[in-house]
Amino acid sequence: MHGVPQAARQRIEHQRASGVRASLFSAPAAAAAKSAALEPVGEVFGCLVMNLGYAGGGCNWWSGYGTGYSIANAGSGTYGTPVSPVTTSGRGGKNGSYTPYVAGVEAAWNGTLRRMLAEAKALGAHGVVGVKIERTLLDAQSWEFTALGTAVRSTDPTVAPRRADGEVWCTNLTAEDTASAILSGFIPHEIVLGMSVSTKHEDWQLLNQRTGWDNQEVEGMTQLIQAARNEARERLAAKATHVGGAELVITDMDLYEFETPCGTNDGRDFHAESGFIGTTLVPVPRFYRKPPESSLVMTVLPLRDN
Repeated sequence: MHGVPQAARQRIEHQRASGVRASLFSAPAAAAAKSAALEPVGEVFGCLVMNLGYAGGGCNWWSGYGTGYSIANAGSGTYGTPVSPVTTSGRGGKNGSYTPYVAGVEAAWNGTLRRMLAEAKALGAHGVVGVKIERTLLDAQSWEFTALGTAVRSTDPTVAPRRADGEVWCTNLTAEDTASAILSGFIPHEIVLGMSVSTKHEDWQLLNQRTGWDNQEVEGMTQLIQAARNEARERLAAKATHVGGAELVITDMDLYEFETPCGTNDGRDFHAESGFIGTTLVPVPRFYRKPPESSLVMTVLPLRDN
């Protein structure tokens, strides 16, 4: 049980001694899993606490101006005010980029997943279904990351039960959706995360649009949110493409905005954090193919997000 924490080893030993196979499946989920020749072998868990104290460089004001000018009337004439750029954790410089923060979250997220999969492998599982990955703030900077799912084994002798590299597959799809995918010719491979934090300094134009009396678009905030969403989705797709012939099912997405003080005179930076989570599916590898039974009705799961 190399790589399995002591607490997980105790859970595995207790389960082996008792002969009881724990499961998070509901009755409908258990029936769906059985229809795809999957049987639960235990509840598996991974945990990691990460200190996320360093976000990156300083104020985004110092990232430089060059995206254009906002125009304002000044009584006797017109003058131009620089418009601050939007930087992202994947493309920005050190100032306000949040690159170290994103790297820390991804390291904790993937580390938690690996610990859960190590426990599943020690149980002799082929995959883990219905994985839930969560993070909880413990104090000002420390976060607990957890991964929980039901480990399963394939009882179909015609299917190569594990991934091509011999590792345990995993998915955050429900047991019902996992069964539909397998019966449609696809099996889960892994769960992937795409994340980005975008940053924009509150320049004159942004302040004016946010506090004006007119009903108008706040262009800077639109750009901020679009940049975070676009980069997070790109990072998700990039992580999925290393699996040959994979389909990507986006299962979750979130976004929230926050701000940090910046410089003097009540200056501030605005940030948007976006995350996309998906499961990659690959064609079911078989040792040999048998003709489908006429009584079996296959439900096709949409596998592409267009």
